Amino acid sequence: LGSPTFFTNLFDLTPLPVQALNDARYEQLYENRFEVFNPIQTQLFHILYHTDTPVLLGAPTGSGKTAVAELALLRMKKQNPKSKCVYIAPLKSLARERLKEWSKRLGGPPLNWKVLELSGDTSHDSHALNSADVLICTPEKWDLISRGWMGVSGDFSSSGARNGRKFVREVGLLVIDEIH
Repeated sequence: LGSPTFFTNLFDLTPLPVQALNDARYEQLYENRFEVFNPIQTQLFHILYHTDTPVLLGAPTGSGKTAVAELALLRMKKQNPKSKCVYIAPLKSLARERLKEWSKRLGGPPLNWKVLELSGDTSHDSHALNSADVLICTPEKWDLISRGWMGVSGDFSSSGARNGRKFVREVGLLVIDEIH
């Protein structure tokens, strides 16, 4: 018996052009970055952009994982524009980096989505939280927001949990970066 396989080989697929998104607004996000999706993005394109199947992607740094997450985010917003994405980064510095990039790309034209960061250094009121399209946070902040989200207990000592209730119900996509 050989050892078990813990990875999926990449198929030799023709790289998908950005036009496969079939949405001019979404295509604009990539027009100055690349014309075709790379092999990993191409292989995952259909499952992320056309289905709601959960995906766990382990791939090297620089292999285009952020664009893979964006495919799932674009699908979620296309399916339900009111849905929210939570992006969890293990460190405040990584959260800040993602905030900077996505605020510019997703927060500007043509999408104009509200990208919000919650880390140890930031706090926002419930209105800001509930109007966000994408929330970037650390695991600790997500724990604070999501704890008690169903409202089973009427007694919340944490205002973060109280403010997070409506938000958590509207989350359509959870992206966990550096999950290891």
